[in-house]
Amino acid sequence: MTEQSLIANWPADGKARYGREIIRFNNRLAETGLFSDEALAALLDRHPRDRRDFCTMKKNPPPGETWIAGEANDLSGAEIVQAVRTGALWASCRGAMATDPVYKVEFDKIMGEFSKATGQPILSATASVLISGPLMGIFFHCDPAETMLFHIRGTKTLNVYPRTDDYIPETALEAILLKENLSDAPWRDEMAAGAIPVTLNPGESVCWPLHGPHNVINGPDLNVSVSVEYSTPSSAMTNGVFYTNGLLRRRLGLKPTSRKTPTAVRPLYWIAAKALKKLAPPAYNAETVHPRQFDIDLSAPDNIRWRPGCGPQTYNRAA
Repeated sequence: MTEQSLIANWPADGKARYGREIIRFNNRLAETGLFSDEALAALLDRHPRDRRDFCTMKKNPPPGETWIAGEANDLSGAEIVQAVRTGALWASCRGAMATDPVYKVEFDKIMGEFSKATGQPILSATASVLISGPLMGIFFHCDPAETMLFHIRGTKTLNVYPRTDDYIPETALEAILLKENLSDAPWRDEMAAGAIPVTLNPGESVCWPLHGPHNVINGPDLNVSVSVEYSTPSSAMTNGVFYTNGLLRRRLGLKPTSRKTPTAVRPLYWIAAKALKKLAPPAYNAETVHPRQFDIDLSAPDNIRWRPGCGPQTYNRAA
């Protein structure tokens, strides 16, 4: 554990730029001792199994690719860390920073510092511990919540794209908020020209504007990061607009324009969205559909043992 501030080198103009631009800063999470191989193995061992996610993908995956889910079965945490280091794997302890008693102490501290730095009240926050292998990545997608990345080990490049209809149409964003898909967005190769690359080394962090679509590619080494999703009053209001308009479009055939909704009326949409989630929830939830197609096996190529009928040919068909 460290007694120092966990956020360092926050830019002097960061508060003014927050929510409008990409902001880079540093973190001292490595100094807590919670992200060594041994600590990660212990976390994997005790984290609830239904909150652990394992995926594979092509190495150096293009933005339009997706990933495939698998299982670790009875492997120990140490074996999982080794499999990720030497294979084609991405592992997540979902929500661990906010639920594991040891990690939560540091998470609460760093989010308190972040709230102070940005001047934004944090309504809710969760974060996953990500352990990913060399040349693994995350496909082009858009998170429904405000998002930032605390990078701790290895190197990776985050590509952030414009928040315009050309990159993330309102209908696609509505689908994500309504959980019609898991956060993936349509990709066209010509969109690559709009990327703003952000290379992250150990101890570096980045936050970017709400609904900024992005993808990630690892360098040639084991990567460890903390991916944070959080809500502020402003993002809650904005998401209320997209959620409500998404239902109006689907159920009444209306054609609303969420990005042009005046700020003054956004609280009404937020109230409507809260009510609709209880009274008229969407019938389909993509979070419940994510078939497992492989098992982690340290004796198999890339530590991936494909299940019958599955294999690399399923990359573009994975849920």
